[in-house]
Amino acid sequence: MIKKSFIYFLAFAFCFLALPVLEAQVIQEKKMADKVIVDGKTFYLYKVKKGEGFYGIAKRYGVSQKEIHEANPNSIFGLNPGDILYIPVIEGRNSNILEINESDDFIYHTVQKGQTLYYLSKKYEIPIDSIKKYNAGLDKELLVGAILKIPAQQPVSAKENKDFNFIYHQVNPKETLYGIAKQYQTRVDSLLKYNKALQSGILAVGSKVRIPIHKKQDKVIMPQVPQVDIPLEDDEFFYHRIQRGETIYSVSKKYRVSQNNLENANPDLDPAHLPLGFVVKIPKDVVKSKQLAQIPSSNDIIIHTVKRKETIYSIAKKYGVEIADIQEANPDVILTNIKRRSEIKVPTPEYLVRVKQQKQLLNIKISDSIPEIIDRDTLGIPCKGYNYYADRQVISVALLLPFDMEATYKHNLIKSMEGEEEILTERSEPVLSPRSRTFVEFYQGVLIAVDSLKKQGVNIRLHTFDTAPDTNRVKQILALPQLKTVDLIIGPAYASNLNLVSDFSLKNQIKMVYPLSNVNNCLNTNPYLFQVNAEDTLLYHRYSDFIVKQQMGNRIVVIKSAVPNDNENKLASEIKNKLYLKYLPLGRVPDFLEISFSEHNVQGLEALLSRDKLNVVVIPSPGEADVSKIITTLHGVSESSDVRVKLIGFGNWLRFQTINAEEVHDLDTHILTPYVLDHNNTRVSRFSSKYRAWYHTEPFAVSPYFIRSGQNARYSRYGIWGFDVAYFFLDARVKYGKKFEYCINNLNPGQVQFNFHFQRYANWGGFYNDGLYVIRFSPSLEISRMPLN
Repeated sequence: MIKKSFIYFLAFAFCFLALPVLEAQVIQEKKMADKVIVDGKTFYLYKVKKGEGFYGIAKRYGVSQKEIHEANPNSIFGLNPGDILYIPVIEGRNSNILEINESDDFIYHTVQKGQTLYYLSKKYEIPIDSIKKYNAGLDKELLVGAILKIPAQQPVSAKENKDFNFIYHQVNPKETLYGIAKQYQTRVDSLLKYNKALQSGILAVGSKVRIPIHKKQDKVIMPQVPQVDIPLEDDEFFYHRIQRGETIYSVSKKYRVSQNNLENANPDLDPAHLPLGFVVKIPKDVVKSKQLAQIPSSNDIIIHTVKRKETIYSIAKKYGVEIADIQEANPDVILTNIKRRSEIKVPTPEYLVRVKQQKQLLNIKISDSIPEIIDRDTLGIPCKGYNYYADRQVISVALLLPFDMEATYKHNLIKSMEGEEEILTERSEPVLSPRSRTFVEFYQGVLIAVDSLKKQGVNIRLHTFDTAPDTNRVKQILALPQLKTVDLIIGPAYASNLNLVSDFSLKNQIKMVYPLSNVNNCLNTNPYLFQVNAEDTLLYHRYSDFIVKQQMGNRIVVIKSAVPNDNENKLASEIKNKLYLKYLPLGRVPDFLEISFSEHNVQGLEALLSRDKLNVVVIPSPGEADVSKIITTLHGVSESSDVRVKLIGFGNWLRFQTINAEEVHDLDTHILTPYVLDHNNTRVSRFSSKYRAWYHTEPFAVSPYFIRSGQNARYSRYGIWGFDVAYFFLDARVKYGKKFEYCINNLNPGQVQFNFHFQRYANWGGFYNDGLYVIRFSPSLEISRMPLN
């Protein structure tokens, strides 16, 4: 029987002997943990060993072979010992959140010419001492090409710029998405992801494209990886680390590119000084794939010392290769005049067979199991061919409005005293509170729109929610499961709840319509957002386009208030810039004046107006007092002289009560406004009749222009608004499907008061309505209305 003490001794000895094995496993796992970040995705870096295949590597890392192929497109040509593979780091399978976070503790920065510690501290927003802490022996003067570890989690300031991860490119004529992606070392599908507007197939000259730039992008250029001969690479470049004795000439020969190409791709490169470890970018577009495939390793080359009377023919015959193969391996040697004892490189037959196979594979179609890399300029969403009536799916709509029925309930309670006791009694004829009335009227218009579409065979499910009295109620509504499945959200009404609903819309990719308020801070962040009532400054480009078209040999005069505000200056500047851009290339100077009004200097104003030309006068002031004074002054000048005036005004004028309507007509005034009612239009008449029949009230103000009607008037001010909004967007969903935003301006369902035309705020942002009407108040006292196209 074996003694127990002997068993203990064997167990201890086994553990001791196993230590090297365990240590080797630890080292191996450490190698496995080397990571690199490319386009914001984290990968393990794995060096292929002899005899290894995709199946074994995929099984070891807990990924599929398809996922390895997707991360390494060139791997379809097969694996060779020494190849570096990107293995996707996938949470829950081969990594966890903690491990990924730990791999992101540092950014690896390659020092460029002229950079200092102060520059790096500002670039990465960390103290200089923090950089020194993780880079022992660091001097103030940095060595070009040195790789520094920059701690990533120590920002100097807690304030973060929302656009820190993006740069913005303005589109030039003849540019394509592929060209822009290539310029910024990214991919077309990344541009499409972060610029939803580009999926329409339109790349507008002058528009801006948002380019994703990741905070830790330096890791792509030079991660800390084991030294290998195979170059690291991304979509645009190979990255070659300078080894001892290498020169820019030898690198250019190795990759078969010109020195000029290398210097253009590396503007900070000093050909006369290449320190060890300096990373040189090799542009892929000048490296032919067939050439790259022929870059041999040391095992693929035989160094042959030329003997007496040997010729290149006899050497090629000896090794069983072609003379052309030897010539390609020795580009700097004249093989017709080789000398005794000189050394030439002879590629092995095995290497040449492998090269031949790779050349053949280059012409073979990639397997369908590998997803296509999108390199088309744009996707182009088709706006024809969708047929809603093929399956008549239910279109689900959520209406989020602050009806605040509690306020209406309280409004209908009348206080009275019986003795010393206060008694509340309900009104015999209940009425809506002023706070609730606007949104009930809007809802009434929505119901008529839904009814009209249902009569056309459209299935609509309307979910109506009262969002009053506070944001907590909005949060409760958004937490309901059915909200995640709706096709469209109409609401909220107030800007105080906009961020909540917009975040929900963006997260769940649900179209939302912001119907009433013109205050909006989400247009730049949510591509699914539509704003109906746009802020005036967003309409300045439409205003200025219309005004510039009026030039035509006339004088354009912008009359600002005595102390103009920023918006007045902005509109005046936009008009001026467009005029000069239009006429200067033609060798002409536009007749344009920009003046500040003073009621004490009427003669000065008259002197500035032309007697030979029509004066197209623009008044950008939003103030009623300023507008009234300027109109009266212009009218006086026009009556007392032969000065001719055509006045341009804006929608808010229609509510000004101090404007004299007769003066407006005499000055041939054209007013630009987002909405208008033409009582002679059959659409307006039809809707009005239906609204009266349903709700027994008028759906619009019957008061004349330039008179503000009181809130107690018996008509609905927002019923038409609700109808136009609901009918337009539901009709768009019926005609164009779930991606109707790309086709929406093809739609003309016939609104009652709006002329909807939705413009992207930016290629990555939401939409705002810049549709306008022109109302002309002519000297003959006629009023005409025309949509501005």
